[in-house]
Amino acid sequence: MKKIFAAFFAFALGALACSAQNLDTLIVVKTTGVSDTTQTTVLARVDTLGPVSDGRVHLDFDIPFYKKIKRYAHDLVGSFYVGSNITDSKAPFDFSPQNSMEFAFYMLDSKTFGRNTFSWGPGFTWRNFALTGSNQMRKDDTDGSIGIGGYLDGATPKVSKLRVFSINIPMLYSCDISNGFGFTVGPVVSFNAGSSIVNKYIMNGEKMKDKYKNVHCNIVTVDAMVQLHLKHFSLYAKYSPMNLMDKNYWPEFQTWTVGITL
Repeated sequence: MKKIFAAFFAFALGALACSAQNLDTLIVVKTTGVSDTTQTTVLARVDTLGPVSDGRVHLDFDIPFYKKIKRYAHDLVGSFYVGSNITDSKAPFDFSPQNSMEFAFYMLDSKTFGRNTFSWGPGFTWRNFALTGSNQMRKDDTDGSIGIGGYLDGATPKVSKLRVFSINIPMLYSCDISNGFGFTVGPVVSFNAGSSIVNKYIMNGEKMKDKYKNVHCNIVTVDAMVQLHLKHFSLYAKYSPMNLMDKNYWPEFQTWTVGITL
């Protein structure tokens, strides 16, 4: 019994020492029995993995689909959009396309599967619509309605503009046909955060500006966008089937935008 206990104790002691050192160790323990002529030799070999030197965590199980996910490209790309706004509004609320501009910036997070790319992310858009003719837009102080009127006598009109600032969430699908040529389509959800009317004119030789804030834009609108990629730049067109402005205060009109993407 003493011999068995001594052998077990020697094996446990050797395993403990080996695990502390993380080395492949050969342990030889000799124990002496009751008489000097009885000796027992215990050989115990403990194999260890050795220390991890690359600093990474090694798991004993696989994460589902991890290898498949790693195969797909992942990019964060910023794009600038400059375009001209065209509306179907009727006189006297007719806007000049050459003076009605759109400036937008999208920061898109995209994933590519072969030739197909899905993109989404936040964006910002500044749109303005310049009134034609020599009249100006005004906001009624009583009921907040928008009307058209002339400038003061002696004033030289410069421009009357509607301005709208929006926070966007584009959700786009792109296809790379060949060598950078392709197309992109998808909806752009806009949260219209602010709107104003700015009238500029010259009075008695001085530059004057009148501004009306909170001129009743619709809070949420959805646009449809298409892009044509031409390797180094893109052309885009956007259609807004929803009314940008609240029809309780404005006449109804839809907007088309055409421009270039950088």
